[in-house]
Amino acid sequence: MMLKNGFSLVSGLLLLVSVTGCASMVEMKTIEQFAQAMEKEDIRKLKHHTTMKFSKVAFRDKSSLDDLKVLNIPTGEATIVEIKDVSENHKKVVVEVGKNKKKLLYELKKVTKTGEWVVDDIYINQKSKNLNVMKSVTEQMDLLVTIREFVDAWEDGNRDDILASTDGEFKETLEQLHPAFLAKLSQRIAGESSSTKRKRPDAQMDKDIAIIRISRRSGQMIITMKLNEGKWKATDVAVESREDGNHVKSAKKEAKMLLAVSNFLDAYNQADKVALKKFSADKFYQGSLNFGDLKVAPLPESQMAAADYELKVEDKLANFITQKDGKMVNLSLLKIESDEMDIPDQYLVEEVTLFQDHGKQQVTLTSLFSSRAITLLFNEALTKRDVKILGFSSTPDLNRRVWEQVNPNLVAQLPIDEIAQPGFEILDIDFNGSVTKVHARQGNLPLTYILRDHLGQLLVDDIELDLQGRPSSVKATLELLVQVQNYAYDMHENNIRNLQRHSTRDFNELVWRQVDRVPQIGFSIPELLMSRLTTMELNENQGYARLKLGDDQQGATVIIKRQHDEYVIDDIMIHSDKVASRYVSTKKELRLAMAADTGLLRNNQAVQATYTISNKTPSEERSTISIPEVEPAGFEVPQEEP
Repeated sequence: MMLKNGFSLVSGLLLLVSVTGCASMVEMKTIEQFAQAMEKEDIRKLKHHTTMKFSKVAFRDKSSLDDLKVLNIPTGEATIVEIKDVSENHKKVVVEVGKNKKKLLYELKKVTKTGEWVVDDIYINQKSKNLNVMKSVTEQMDLLVTIREFVDAWEDGNRDDILASTDGEFKETLEQLHPAFLAKLSQRIAGESSSTKRKRPDAQMDKDIAIIRISRRSGQMIITMKLNEGKWKATDVAVESREDGNHVKSAKKEAKMLLAVSNFLDAYNQADKVALKKFSADKFYQGSLNFGDLKVAPLPESQMAAADYELKVEDKLANFITQKDGKMVNLSLLKIESDEMDIPDQYLVEEVTLFQDHGKQQVTLTSLFSSRAITLLFNEALTKRDVKILGFSSTPDLNRRVWEQVNPNLVAQLPIDEIAQPGFEILDIDFNGSVTKVHARQGNLPLTYILRDHLGQLLVDDIELDLQGRPSSVKATLELLVQVQNYAYDMHENNIRNLQRHSTRDFNELVWRQVDRVPQIGFSIPELLMSRLTTMELNENQGYARLKLGDDQQGATVIIKRQHDEYVIDDIMIHSDKVASRYVSTKKELRLAMAADTGLLRNNQAVQATYTISNKTPSEERSTISIPEVEPAGFEVPQEEP
């Protein structure tokens, strides 16, 4: 088998003889002096009997002798097999050592100043995958010492020593890592040594790459090293733990994750949104952090987070779990892979989850910030009566039932004064699955915004408040009030088609299907319908509602019924102090007007009022009307509902 520099080992068939004479005495003496110094563990003499190159690599410190023992260099009686003079100052000597005649190749060099021959390197014949290979002691010692220095540095947690033992992207990441995170990572990687006795690592070397496996008490440490400018440096390290969940597939990747967490927390606590954008996933930043009030949800400082954390890694995702004031905080990380070879992959924070009530309740920053933002946006839109923004920030149900029904000409008169007062303040937020309740105060009025998740976005679905004589649901209240205001506008504009659409069949049969315009009566119905809401009764099970507007002297009570799954107006009872009963039916007044002026009727239809002719005054006639029922005897009998 050929050796380096063209030097060949003597074949096993060659008769081995001891080389004698002056030519071999020098070589034997040099080898014996080295062997005796090694046997006595005399590092001073070992350095004396080796070249500067050998000493610097193999005897860097006092622990180097322990590393040298790990190599198990054969000892015992040595026999020189072959000598080759490479040059005047350089020899290669093959010897057989011990009873097993283990072959060693010594490279000897002459010291120019003293003329003394010393050991420059030793090659040991070893089997690897059924092949005999010659391994250099200096190379192995350099690697062994480097491994020990690496392990010692990570066990001690000394930042400078850790950085000195690494290279490349691994080192660059560790250099940027917060000291507290690096200290915790070093503890996680180093673990505990398997025993006090130093064992030979299992190393696989290929030119300038080495993969080393070292036994630890908790499992194995796997170090990847690269030879750069004659020095071995770690480019990554992994841990195979005997305990489930304690594996570290790549310390370099974990360091990148911790760096992402550290950078994010620093930027968050400094309220630096420019930096936050850099360390956050775009969807998370744009949909939460960009407009969120960071003071509302304080997160731990980097140093505090590093003191107690758990990192769970799964493929391209990771979860960093720590504590803040005794409450768990989870930062979700996403790996962003680069398409460019020279641009490394990076990790970004894609969400933060806060756990409350002993972990029973959890809320994401996206939900927290978006719930606050959408509530504030909605409230501001109420104040400005901006129907477009109200629609944008509402659920489809609230839109369909309220905002889409608002007449553009009546926006300024939207009946929302109570919930659009100045002095709005959010007090607390409750999260429960897809429903979020935002407890707030509007001036002195407590109210609760009900938010629902719609296609991943929180939108306002309702507002709950406690006002005497009204339903707690603002959505249910506005749904009917908006319809009443629209009805007033349609009466004012003589829009018979819309009046038909929003009236019961009875109202239509008696009035709207028989006229081309609204009959004139002695009361301004549109004005009364725009009066302030006093009370509202709503029975959704029976499909019936009664809205009282204004007061008993001037106002109206609107009777609304559900017909074909829609609420429509059945009658409007006029409040007036000008009549004895104080209540007048709009349906009856319109019928009277139709009977008095047949020009109102379509195709000049005759309308027969079915009340009894008497000498009572009109006021006395009206006094027979009472609330809540409208006597059908005073009208034509309508057709039966289908």
